[in-house]
Amino acid sequence: MALTGAKTASLADDVWALSVRDANILDRPRFIAAVRAALDSLSRGEDRIALSLPDSIGRILLTEVDSVFKSREEGIEVVKWQLKKSLPAEARDVQLDYQVLEKTETGRYRLVVSMIVRTVLRQYEEALAEAGYHPVVVDFHSLNLYNYYRSRLDLGEDFILVGIDGGHLGLQFFQGKIPCFHRHKRVAAEPEEGFKEINLSFAAIRENYPGFHRAAVFLHCDWTERGSLIEALRAAFERDVIVLDPKIEQLAVQLPPPGEVASPSLVAAIGAAERLM
Repeated sequence: MALTGAKTASLADDVWALSVRDANILDRPRFIAAVRAALDSLSRGEDRIALSLPDSIGRILLTEVDSVFKSREEGIEVVKWQLKKSLPAEARDVQLDYQVLEKTETGRYRLVVSMIVRTVLRQYEEALAEAGYHPVVVDFHSLNLYNYYRSRLDLGEDFILVGIDGGHLGLQFFQGKIPCFHRHKRVAAEPEEGFKEINLSFAAIRENYPGFHRAAVFLHCDWTERGSLIEALRAAFERDVIVLDPKIEQLAVQLPPPGEVASPSLVAAIGAAERLM
């Protein structure tokens, strides 16, 4: 795969705001104009896109079920019922999808579940359609971030992926390459806040998963100054932290001028786009 171009567009607070239930696109004409400014020169007539949404506007959960489902439709209804207390809205108003990860030693099936309020998703789909683009793959930022690195690096059997970019902290713990823990939170650009959130997040699973204590810790970060953050993560995990280099320049036929688009900001976008291939 080759990266032939990249662009970003800044959106003002009165154009776009993140919310689980309320409208995200506050000024549709300006949002559409920003999409066209970013995509029209890159698309070359292609209208299919992969849409990577911020984790904070939906939910990603891990759960287990007793048996496989007869159909995907049945599975969606069963999972909605099982997770009814965790749904972001009434079941009928939630768009949900799932993936079976493995059959456990107890015979149950472990799933990763993504969900979003239908009206929130529809707002993006309709605005993008008006801009001339149609999402055929839709997923969340943290999953696309992992998708990028998964195919390029040997992360090992047990590992922790810490993603910090765009003012968001994502924590993913994998045991035997299967996700066992997923958490996302909006955070300030302060190492101390990251340290506190990591300790709170992993307190409940440190003793339940033997792989946690030997898991390698990988960091994806868009901060230019990372020294204090890395020290905070080392203290939180009590081990070294491996800073990931996406090496996007190795994919690029032509990158934008230095400083115009920061490489870390492209990682999840590329991870999403690769799912179209």
